[in-house]
Amino acid sequence: MKTSHKPGRVPYSKAKRSPIRTLYRQRLNRIMSARKIPDLSLSALVFAPHPDDETLGCGGTIIRKKAAGAALKIVFMTDGSRSHAALMAEEPLRKCRQQEAIAAAETLGVAAEDVTFLGFGDGRLGQSQVAAIDRVCTLLKAHLPAEVFVPYPLEPPPDHVVTYQIVMTAIQQLSLSTVVYAYPIWYWRHWPWTGLIGDSRRDTLEIVKTTVRSGLGTTIFRDFQHAVYIGSVLEQKQRALEQHASQMARPATNPNWPILEDVSHGDFLSCFLQDYELFHSPGF
Repeated sequence: MKTSHKPGRVPYSKAKRSPIRTLYRQRLNRIMSARKIPDLSLSALVFAPHPDDETLGCGGTIIRKKAAGAALKIVFMTDGSRSHAALMAEEPLRKCRQQEAIAAAETLGVAAEDVTFLGFGDGRLGQSQVAAIDRVCTLLKAHLPAEVFVPYPLEPPPDHVVTYQIVMTAIQQLSLSTVVYAYPIWYWRHWPWTGLIGDSRRDTLEIVKTTVRSGLGTTIFRDFQHAVYIGSVLEQKQRALEQHASQMARPATNPNWPILEDVSHGDFLSCFLQDYELFHSPGF
């Protein structure tokens, strides 16, 4: 079942960005221009906690790697069935998000047969770690990727943290020399990358807490040692994001349907449409 969504391009932000946030983003681009991943042709597995994380975190990198001839596959850990639990039943939402994920992958240049859905429960991945590690080990042994992409471990959503832990455990168990790149998603949701005023008092408090925990957002300059320039493929990345319609566009029949553009008045979404995608290389 698909929901009917209004089409449209992705705006960078609905709010006027403060001068200090603009300066921080400009500084980030200058620094990351010297931290480029050298060889984009290496094989890779991209592990995403939910459908849309692959495009948000490393969609531009996927595009560029496929253009460079890399063998690349995408693995979705959970079914994404609870993103709008109060508004849509789990089974139709699961089917909808799977269809969207395939469409997004194909827009990024990844064929449907190179997309794997492990199907663990959205928000409940931590309850299936043993089974998930076994499935990930099977995939790693089958493909032996030179690189693996996972969520950044210091961001709050449990499925993101657990995805990182599962993949890292599998790599260790197999004693692989795979290079790991961790991409940020919800880590972006703090000042100066997004404003301190959220959509509600609860949102604002969460942003402030995340900001304090992360050292006012400046640790991103130190912790993310690698980057891929995606300025030349931003439009394609935006088209791929739009395929995740349940997350990107409000259904014409439901004006209360929350979308990513609502988060921090669009500043959060705009973080993924900068000229560089950033990656952290964790140590074992």
